[in-house]
Amino acid sequence: MVIAKKKIRSADSVEKVYEKVKLLAIDYQFRPGERVNEVELAAELGVSRTPVREALNRLAQEGFMNFVPNRGFYSRDLTPDGVRELYEVRMVIEQSTFRFACLRASDEDIARTTAIWENVTLHPPELQDADYWARIAQVDELFHMEIARIARNTRLYEMLESLNSLSRFFRRIDLEAPVRRNNAYDEHVEIIAALRARDINKGVRLMEQHISLSSEHAVAVTKEGLARIYLSL
Repeated sequence: MVIAKKKIRSADSVEKVYEKVKLLAIDYQFRPGERVNEVELAAELGVSRTPVREALNRLAQEGFMNFVPNRGFYSRDLTPDGVRELYEVRMVIEQSTFRFACLRASDEDIARTTAIWENVTLHPPELQDADYWARIAQVDELFHMEIARIARNTRLYEMLESLNSLSRFFRRIDLEAPVRRNNAYDEHVEIIAALRARDINKGVRLMEQHISLSSEHAVAVTKEGLARIYLSL
């Protein structure tokens, strides 16, 4: 029994380290292309190198890290092409989740999903509320994940969850742009209407419009991202 408890605590510790390191990776606390010093990271987290190494291996599999044999782990790069590709894959997946949600979700499912976005828009922010757009980005992600949930396809849901983690840093930057803010609100209203009407063709077109990122926009998001990463140090 004692051994079993130790194993549980050990597994729990590894998971906690993984979650902490993942949050650092999501927000580019490791600069793009930077080699991760496992010894220093373990010391900062107050753990041994073993759970850190396990966390980095998992993050490499998920696309947050690059592993170079005999050299170690390096933080993912930040490039316009990389940002655009993430959004393109997310667009394809979300078009599919919208389609299946229209076909499989109950009216109650759709009502709960649309309420996620509509409730947050009932209380517009004060101009000085700097945290509002971070919360909007969280609700935006939750809304889209709920569409995936009511689509009732576990693999699509997990793929979208992974992509959201990889693109969360850029999603916040994107929604903070004044023009994008207004468009996002209008596009959500249209997506909600199409979902309620179970209009698959219109919803698929709207998802493409809502998620796709032009090459120019990808460059702008990347530049802003790099500025935040390096100017915040």
